[in-house]
Amino acid sequence: MKTKPLPDLPGLPGLPGLTPKRPNDIGMVALGLAVMAVLTAGTLWGIPLAILLGLAATVCGAIGRRRVKRDKADVRVPALIGIGLGAMVTAVCLGLTIWFLDAMSHLDERPEDLVSAGGKYGTPLNPGGTARYRDGVKVTVSKARRVPNLPGDVALTKGDLTYEFTVTYVNDQGKSVDLAWNGIRTDEKLKPGGITPTGPMSPEWDRHHPWFPDELAPHQKVTVKMHTNAPPTATTLDFTCAPTDYRDEAHWLLPLDWT
Repeated sequence: MKTKPLPDLPGLPGLPGLTPKRPNDIGMVALGLAVMAVLTAGTLWGIPLAILLGLAATVCGAIGRRRVKRDKADVRVPALIGIGLGAMVTAVCLGLTIWFLDAMSHLDERPEDLVSAGGKYGTPLNPGGTARYRDGVKVTVSKARRVPNLPGDVALTKGDLTYEFTVTYVNDQGKSVDLAWNGIRTDEKLKPGGITPTGPMSPEWDRHHPWFPDELAPHQKVTVKMHTNAPPTATTLDFTCAPTDYRDEAHWLLPLDWT
């Protein structure tokens, strides 16, 4: 009895269909790195390491996939899993890191902080300038204009001139804000021409206006009329205001035109 030899096939001679697959070592490395990245990302302090592992898994997976395309390896699944899982872990951990750093950078911020470009002691606002606070409270001081001396002003010195200006408060947020006395703190400083007054500036200064609220309702606007006395030689008024307790002071420099 005669038999015919089996034809030679790639792989093992004489055994069709049993050709061994060429391993993709770099693809397996990518898969291992991706799994390590997932496990490491489970802890807060492991997130930076997870980012590095995820990047390494993505790079190794890309190399492993290229080896398959170049017919240097046959197994592509581990490389593809390494790419997908590594990229996902990297993206998620980077997002968490950015969020954490942003939160830490705003940790010392308060709603009462002054955020307008001007208004600090060294950069006072001009007449009509608005001091803006982080929580939406805004204060605007008008131009000081000369008015007749107020009758009954016990703080008026002979020869002094009286000026009038307004302070407008706006609560541009969704909750109420408790105001200081008349919207002006008791330690507020008025220094016309560099002179610090020792007594009340005018009857308007000491009297609590019945129409002035103790708090500003959401989106409420209130204007207070202020008077101050200054000698004819005074040229500017340094006005300092903090509308509520524990709030940054805002500063205005108001020219005094006595003509």
